[in-house]
Amino acid sequence: MSETPKGVLELLQQLRDERDELNVLIQALEKRLGVVNGDLEQDGRQAKTPRVTVSLDSIPVGFFHNLSQADATEKLLRLHPGQPLKTGEILDVFRKSGMSVNAKSAVQILYTTLKRSPKFERVAGKAWGLAEWYPNKRKKKEAESDSEGET
Repeated sequence: MSETPKGVLELLQQLRDERDELNVLIQALEKRLGVVNGDLEQDGRQAKTPRVTVSLDSIPVGFFHNLSQADATEKLLRLHPGQPLKTGEILDVFRKSGMSVNAKSAVQILYTTLKRSPKFERVAGKAWGLAEWYPNKRKKKEAESDSEGET
């Protein structure tokens, strides 16, 4: 068994050559998808699930397919934890993704949708974040009921 067949050695060399080409292709695909290469687990091995980062400018077409505006906003905000977005920025991303948005009343519709949902918190005047990012912020109704109980 000390002799290795010539065909096996040739196959091994061919696979090594292809590995270099595949690494280039994998890196290009990771870049296009926004996959952060190098996410490592604690023991130094490659993480099983790569972390994906998507910038507001690189949202692919169809990213919010079949989602309501509230669900799409939640998905968008979860891509960038702790970074609130203005109503206009959210709508711009929706448009870039190919989501159908009514041009005349889009701002009012999105604003009303987010205002009525307990998942969202209006911050910094015109921006929206997920309510879970602001656990210490008290809702107006809660503050009013507390003040009524004190009098």
